[in-house]
Amino acid sequence: MIESLEEQKLRERQEDLARLRGLRPIDDDFMRCIFRDNIPLAQLVLRIITGKDDLIITHLETQKDLKRLVGARSICLDADATDDDGIKYALEIQRAESGAGVHRARYHSSCMDVENLDVGQDFDELPDTYTIILTEKDHFHKGLPLYKIERVIFR
Repeated sequence: MIESLEEQKLRERQEDLARLRGLRPIDDDFMRCIFRDNIPLAQLVLRIITGKDDLIITHLETQKDLKRLVGARSICLDADATDDDGIKYALEIQRAESGAGVHRARYHSSCMDVENLDVGQDFDELPDTYTIILTEKDHFHKGLPLYKIERVIFR
């Protein structure tokens, strides 16, 4: 049986709706569009996550590439922000459960450090950074909405 034009349009519409149902704001493509040039939104999200009600974002860049040396893995930040105190924030959206662990956060954090210290600068000039990985599911399966992972110096 040959499909009529009306049936074809209805079928295509149903297929489009099915694709839309599979998308969520936590998808990279949506996040890129949602955060692009939207400092108020990034500021709100970071205020909620950090608990800093007075945090002011002064710079925001989406899909920022941090290219590493030849042979080292590069990263692309979903959102890179700086606040009025010079603190740097890397927001990474990770819908899939794989790849959302502490080692990824640690690597992103180290890339932020490398990116924010130029040749000849003293290590004391390295800005404070926060690497925030937003996931769709509870990666650690402890029932918490937020997990704070800190670098620790043992003495």
